[in-house]
Amino acid sequence: MNNIIKLSRKELYDKVWATPMIKLAKEFNLSDNGLRKICKNFDIPIPPVGYWQKIQYGKKVNQLPLSKKDEEREIKINVDVLKQNYSPEDSIRKLVTEKIRNNSSLILKVNDRLSKPDDIVVKTQSNLENKKMSNSYEKVKGTISTSRGLPSIIVSPKNVSRSLRILDNLIKNFKFLGYQVLLNDEGLKIVAYDDDDDMLVYIREKSNAIDTIDDRGWKSRDLIPNGKLAVKISRFGTSEFVDTDRSTVENQIEKILVKIETEFQEMAEKRRQWKIEREKQEELRLVEEAKQQLKDNELNKFIEFFNDAHRWKKFMILKEYFEYMKSENPKNLEWIQWAEKKLDWYNPAKNEFDSLLDQINRDTLENISKKERRF
Repeated sequence: MNNIIKLSRKELYDKVWATPMIKLAKEFNLSDNGLRKICKNFDIPIPPVGYWQKIQYGKKVNQLPLSKKDEEREIKINVDVLKQNYSPEDSIRKLVTEKIRNNSSLILKVNDRLSKPDDIVVKTQSNLENKKMSNSYEKVKGTISTSRGLPSIIVSPKNVSRSLRILDNLIKNFKFLGYQVLLNDEGLKIVAYDDDDDMLVYIREKSNAIDTIDDRGWKSRDLIPNGKLAVKISRFGTSEFVDTDRSTVENQIEKILVKIETEFQEMAEKRRQWKIEREKQEELRLVEEAKQQLKDNELNKFIEFFNDAHRWKKFMILKEYFEYMKSENPKNLEWIQWAEKKLDWYNPAKNEFDSLLDQINRDTLENISKKERRF
């Protein structure tokens, strides 16, 4: 069963430049190549390879304009509703979930106490214990936070132990999955596949806003921790896993790992698609470059042909003049020999070498550089 989506050239153009092709194609249940063909058929420019990567990294980009002609021309796209629910990302998530569940090395349950904690957790625990002894100001009242260069944790003292156990579990699982676990000024970073593909993981205690009145009668709103922990994953956006009435964060380790691994796998797939697209674009560029080279060579050959024809006509005038002078002065042998050599040099059918004229262009009779010499 098919549905038909109707939209104008301008509407499709706006969508193409607002959403990556691979993602937008799903709305129409098309492949990205199928959507590209539609854009090509309706003369709709699409973002070049690397456009969305530049946006992700905050680099300057240029949007190709849509020709004003037939902006409102209607485009009809047939959508097969029987296949509409298929999603490559769902397929990846399913495979990742099976992988996580079948990996016996993973620890999908958080221990009730720290056991042989990771070195990063040991440093974090020491740092938070020192913070307990101070009254440092925090945005959320009654919380403490880790120092820069350590996993970013902001919780109330009663949730420090839980946070450390969750952190230790995640770090160990990250390593089991083959990620690099690094620390920088932003906090805990996990890296997969290459240095450009990473995520930040941090822990926060949720808070509630409460109206308060100080001694002077001034009203204000304070943030107060509410005891619920959240593990947050930051990449280009932020995902979080929060304590709920049905499930604590400790019981969501599998979901956290599936989410992270799925995002890494999706990014790897997108890189693979980008590579294929770049290779296609490079292949097309080389083909176009080869075509242009043939055209340039053909034009150069014709220009040479054209110039030789004009030179031949002048050569015939010179030859006629030579024959006349030879008949008038047959005894002037020195000049006759000299003129014969110059005719052979100028004749486009011979192009004989003349050391005294080696820097002269035969077509224009002007001095030329060594690169332009014709022998």
